[in-house]
Amino acid sequence: MVISSSYSVAKLRRNILLPIYWNYIRRLKTLNYYEKLKKIQWNTMEENREIQRKKLYELIKYASQNIPYYRKIVKKYDIHFSEDTIFKDIKKFPVLTKEFIRNHFDELYIFKDNSYYRNTSGGSTGEAVIFFQDKQYLEWANATKRLFNEWAGRKPGEPMVKLWGSLRDILEGGQGFKGYLRQQISGVTILNSYRMNEREMYEYVKSINNIKPRLLLAFPNSIDELARFIQKHRLSIYSPPAIMTSGGLLYPEVQARIKEVFQAPVFNRYGSREVGDIACNCEENQGLHVIPNIHYIEILNNREKEVKAGEIGEIGEIVITSLTNYSMPLIRYKIEDRGILSKKECSCGRGFPLLEKVEGRIRSTFRNKQGDLIDSGLFIRLFFFRDNIKQFQVIQESLDQITINLVLKDKQKLKVVEKDFREIGEIIKVIMGDDIKIKHKIVNEIKHSPSGKYMYTFSKIKN
Repeated sequence: MVISSSYSVAKLRRNILLPIYWNYIRRLKTLNYYEKLKKIQWNTMEENREIQRKKLYELIKYASQNIPYYRKIVKKYDIHFSEDTIFKDIKKFPVLTKEFIRNHFDELYIFKDNSYYRNTSGGSTGEAVIFFQDKQYLEWANATKRLFNEWAGRKPGEPMVKLWGSLRDILEGGQGFKGYLRQQISGVTILNSYRMNEREMYEYVKSINNIKPRLLLAFPNSIDELARFIQKHRLSIYSPPAIMTSGGLLYPEVQARIKEVFQAPVFNRYGSREVGDIACNCEENQGLHVIPNIHYIEILNNREKEVKAGEIGEIGEIVITSLTNYSMPLIRYKIEDRGILSKKECSCGRGFPLLEKVEGRIRSTFRNKQGDLIDSGLFIRLFFFRDNIKQFQVIQESLDQITINLVLKDKQKLKVVEKDFREIGEIIKVIMGDDIKIKHKIVNEIKHSPSGKYMYTFSKIKN
């Protein structure tokens, strides 16, 4: 049975199918937490800060009693803390960097139950960082996504299109039965952004016009490529009530082009694999709201001193404490993005503070001989969980040549990564074509770009 994507079935999904899926199949409290977030967003700023105070205290109390690293830190620095003074006390803890996590990984987690799972993210040096996350974290993370979608006007069960990356779809030729079933239950249709050619983009335009989604979610560079394609071919495209971007920087000129082509307001969602979705603008678009019972955010200057909200011209490092993951608490985690906290309160009336600005990482686009546009995020994923690869960088030299620079953890174990070379090479050939030449270079270090940013991937092909 195929469930229609029309709005007439939204209530069926929202009131019957989704509760069955989340409560009984997934056994997660996602919908309960979503209802809580819907209520507390209308609390006053002071009421939500008190909720944050309690959650921050409980997390630090748990970590200092159970997590080896934090037990040691509390003892070493003789840290005392209380619920009343926790916003000052947290500053006694050292900033947690990705390098420290890599070097002291086994001291940073303890499993409360068997609900944990492994996730990973790259660092500023291109070296993957592994994290453990748990059921409670996942429940709150999913609830946060639903709240942000609601700000853009989409309620659970209403039709939605995601222009998103799926490596599995490329390798297996589709999303499989489980993915298809999730699509029918949720109302979310996924269009693969990892490889976009002219034929597929025509199909994507048809799909959007047929589905008429309440929300279109996409990587900024992917929706920008589709917008350029629509402009170039002068195609007619359905104007959704809202578009939301995530997973990369949304430049003003890109935002303007998306808004012009789709004739829709553009929402900007900021997050990371390590701590989930962090902030999003609401319909008033006066900054990015941070949910205070999910995250505690600090902005630090280059001397690790706090930059207070509203300080003119002060953009600093975003340091974040995730309040929902007890399996591997990240306290004062340096996420390697930069931002500014606003002292203003949004006219929407929500009791959530605002990030005025965020500067994050840049995603680039590759191109193969067939003219397919390849999101470079796909190449980054190929290097996750590779035991002997310390750093990586993928460079598209030309349409038929790719160079992969690698720093190994142990050069004596070169044979260990030979299997990785073969696996990665086979996938790249599926994506880029069988005649692509792949050159692996073992190097001592991978330097940052002149701007100071590390680039995992970049293409030398002119657009």
